[in-house]
Amino acid sequence: MRLPLQIATVVALVAVGGGIWYMTGRGGGHGANQQHANQARPVPVLAAHVTRGDIAVTFDAIGTLRANEAVTVTAKTAGLVRSINFTEGQLVEAGSVLIALDDNEVRANLAVAESARRNSAQLLERARTLLQRQNVSQARVDELSLQLAGNEAEVRAVQARLQDLTIRAPFTGYTGLRQVSPGALVRPADVVTTLDDTRTVKLEFTVPEASLRNLRQGMEIAALSSVYPGQTFVGTVTAIDTRVDAITRTVAAVARIDNEDGRLRPGMFMTVQLTLDNRANVVLVPEESLVPVGDRQFVFLVVSGKVERRPVTIGARSRGVVEIAEGLQGGELVITRGIQKVRDGVSVEAEVVNGASAGGASQSAARPTL
Repeated sequence: MRLPLQIATVVALVAVGGGIWYMTGRGGGHGANQQHANQARPVPVLAAHVTRGDIAVTFDAIGTLRANEAVTVTAKTAGLVRSINFTEGQLVEAGSVLIALDDNEVRANLAVAESARRNSAQLLERARTLLQRQNVSQARVDELSLQLAGNEAEVRAVQARLQDLTIRAPFTGYTGLRQVSPGALVRPADVVTTLDDTRTVKLEFTVPEASLRNLRQGMEIAALSSVYPGQTFVGTVTAIDTRVDAITRTVAAVARIDNEDGRLRPGMFMTVQLTLDNRANVVLVPEESLVPVGDRQFVFLVVSGKVERRPVTIGARSRGVVEIAEGLQGGELVITRGIQKVRDGVSVEAEVVNGASAGGASQSAARPTL
C-alpha cells in the first residue's frame, strides 16, 4: 500500500513543478514581452502650440443700481390736500408743483401782514417829512423804522409758510406711487411720493485692494443683468472711494450708465465686467493644459515624442486662455487632453489641435478659442 501512495505523491510533485516551470519560464517570458510591448506603445493625447498674443486683465464683481438722484417727497407743514398735479411714473421737471395744500388761511394772514407793512411805510414817510421841519423827534422816526422792519419780516415769514403749502419737484425725475388723496390731512414728514432721476443710473460695486492700482476714473465697464440675458450695458467709472474697507480689503467705485430707455431700475443687481489692463505679446496656453500641484502650476510638454513636465508661473486668465509669465517662450507643444494618462518621460502620440500633428500627421479641424 505504501508503494502506490509514494508513486502518486511523486507524480503530483512533478505535475506541480511542470506548472511552475511553464508559468515562470515559457508563460512568464510571454507576459514580460507583452508588458514591454504595451509600455513601448505611445499614449495618444491632444496637444496645442504655445502662442503669443494679447490678453485683457479683467475683473468681475456684483454691483447694485441706484438712481442718479433720489428723494422721498414729504410734507413740510400740516394742511389739507387741495390738488394733486402728477400721475404715478410721470416725468416731471424741476420746480413743478406736485401737491398743493389748502392755503386760504395763510393767504389771509399774508394780506394782513402786507397791510400792516404798507401802513408802517406810510407813517415812516410822513415822519421823515416832519423831521425836516423839526415837527417830530428823531426817536419817533427810528421807532417807525424798526416797526416797518418788523412788518416786512412778518410778510416774509407768511410768504415762506405759503410756499411750504406747495410741494414742488426738487429735480427732474420720475414720480413714484402716490401716497395721499385729495382732501387728506397731511402732517410734517408725511410721505407724499418718491422722485427718482433714472435717465442715468449709478452702478455701485467693490474692487479688491490689489486691483486698486489699475482702477481709475473714466474706465469703461460692461454690466450684465439676468433680467436682460445676452445684453450688455456700457458705463464709465465716475467715482472711486477715498478709503479701503479695513475688513473686506476692498474699495467702492461708482459707474454711470445711460438709461434713457428706462429699462434699468434702482435696486437691480448687475454683474460688472471691468478691464483693468491690456497686455500685449504675452505667452498664452489653453487653460486646460495647466496641472496644479499644491500652490504650483505645471504643464506637460511634448518634446521629441516624449513627455516633459515643466513648472510655470501664470499671470492673467481670460476666456479659456492663461498668460504664462515664466517657464515658456512660445512655440512649445503642450498636452491639453489625456494629461491623466501621462507622466514625465512617457512616449506619446500627439494630435495637435491648432497646427500640424506630431510626426507629420494631418491637421486637426478643431482650433482652440484664444
